[in-house]
Amino acid sequence: MVKVLFAGDVGGKVEALFKRVATVNSSNGPFDLLLCTGGFFAPAGGSDDADYNGELLPYITGEKKAPVPTYFIGGWGHGSKQALEALAASDGNVKYLGRSGVAAVGGLQVAFLDGTYSAPVFRSPEAAGAGAKGPGCRYYMESDVDRLKLGLAKAEGDVDVLLTCEWPAGLCDGLPDAAKPPGLSLDGSAMCAEVALACRPRYHIAAGKRAFYARTPYLNKDLGAGGHVTRFIGLAEVGNPNKQKWLHALGLTPASQMTPEQLTAVPEGSTVCPYEIASKKRDAQAAAEEDERLGSQDWRWQQRGAKRQQRERAPIAAPSLGRKDIVKDKAKTAFVRNVPFRATEDDIVEFFSQCGTVVDVVRRTNQEGKLNSFCHVQFDTVEAMERACQLTGSQLLGRTLHIDASTSGAAGAARAVQPVEGCWFCLSNPNADVELVASVGEECYVALDKGAITDQHVLVLPVEHYASSLAAPASTTEEMARYLSALRSCFAAGGKELAGFERYMKLRKSGGNHCHLNAIAVPAAAAKQARAAFERAAERHGFSFTHLPKVADDAAAREQLRTAVGEGEYFLALLPDGSRLVHPIAYGERFPLNFGREVLAQLAGVPQRADWKACESSKREEEARTERFKAAFQPYDIMTG
Repeated sequence: MVKVLFAGDVGGKVEALFKRVATVNSSNGPFDLLLCTGGFFAPAGGSDDADYNGELLPYITGEKKAPVPTYFIGGWGHGSKQALEALAASDGNVKYLGRSGVAAVGGLQVAFLDGTYSAPVFRSPEAAGAGAKGPGCRYYMESDVDRLKLGLAKAEGDVDVLLTCEWPAGLCDGLPDAAKPPGLSLDGSAMCAEVALACRPRYHIAAGKRAFYARTPYLNKDLGAGGHVTRFIGLAEVGNPNKQKWLHALGLTPASQMTPEQLTAVPEGSTVCPYEIASKKRDAQAAAEEDERLGSQDWRWQQRGAKRQQRERAPIAAPSLGRKDIVKDKAKTAFVRNVPFRATEDDIVEFFSQCGTVVDVVRRTNQEGKLNSFCHVQFDTVEAMERACQLTGSQLLGRTLHIDASTSGAAGAARAVQPVEGCWFCLSNPNADVELVASVGEECYVALDKGAITDQHVLVLPVEHYASSLAAPASTTEEMARYLSALRSCFAAGGKELAGFERYMKLRKSGGNHCHLNAIAVPAAAAKQARAAFERAAERHGFSFTHLPKVADDAAAREQLRTAVGEGEYFLALLPDGSRLVHPIAYGERFPLNFGREVLAQLAGVPQRADWKACESSKREEEARTERFKAAFQPYDIMTG
């Protein structure tokens, strides 16, 4: 645990600050550090460029030492420029954090934005040039906010503390009057709110209102790893005559050392994030205005080069349909909402390149032909995607982006394991063909195929409804692998070998795709030709396979497959020697649905039975076939053998 003291505006009263800190440290310490926010130097009596002779001087020269290591923002006031320049070369234990950024301080991850908002200064190139002359920051600029957000994108883990010199706008939105600070103006900085929304700190410590206020915790949006709360604390100025609290103590366990359960614990009475409320209102208004101006199908005639009168309209971007040579991987993909209509693919790539390498962008149109206000951005690593999620709340071409980890792939599917109405393979379905079931394990079962190519054509399926083997938990696929091994032994007893396949496609009918592995016994001579048979058939249909060598265990096999296909659709051939062939099915690709059966029927020596409709049989015949297989499989069944 890190014991921290926080102080509000020091206003040049350094000796009063350290005297009080020494007393508290002696009685309740030892404390590990002191973090100060708000104006640190005397606010009057001269400019930032004046000579400095204030109370910080002996701590700069080394004549005195602060009672605990001290870090501050608020680098403006009388003589601040000279003091900060000297402090940078000092060996003392008082340090200026800087204009903005994210830093590791005493084991905590601290984000900070020095200065206050001034509209004329914020985007002024002249101001930016002037601000670069000194280390302090009376008014922050757009480049300072960008530097902070870039720091967030590169940082690992959650922000423990955010320090600002002003309160955020909308801090008390949604609170009852009794929970708001009495007699205090609730205006604040919209930019500070944007920063707080992007940082998602565990604690936000601010100055500027000359009053103490501890807000009810609010819950940040879940970005995929669970949401956590932020506690806002506003501090008064040092030695204020109203006796408002200006020094606050906390014992903090760094987020990096907390369990997910500890980090995501939500105290009773926590509220929704107040900045989300304001942001949604602004975005809705901006979206409505932009929809009116830009939400048409103009990209069609713009791309074709047609001529058309325009009324001072901003150009609208064309859809981004994604690259077919990129394996889709939801684990590396961010879902971005509120994207400006005029943002081109180049704009999106340029914005997200600060997080890592962007490999694909998908942004389509809706049914009316209007460009969607959301897109998917895929990176080359999971870490880059996670950095992108930290940029939520940032602006692109004047609109606030909302960025989440994409959860529509296997990660999301693995959680949706409830029985699906209409799915033929969910055993809870009253229409399921339970008479075809040959063995039921703890998480999987084996059933004969309803349109079996031969009497030794079976399916291995999870009991729960998972879309693919990659979407299923490891315990489930491990049991499926045990069943496949048992089937190999069973087939080998008759002088045959196992071949099979898994086809994962996002079917919309019959409850959607329920993972199932086809397995069939084929003659030993045909088994030797299995790989060639699959590859020749693929060539006839205009696609190709990648060979996946046999690996040691199920975990390695899952990782091998995930590397090859990401979170996208795929066809996986199971070869007799334990190796596999895989083909990622690209978006829009028309994959032949009967492909796997065609190859298995050929290998089994009955090519005429490739079409399952030609293999239909009566219920009595199905029951008899199931009983014969159960008898043959019983010595090898993982549940009885």
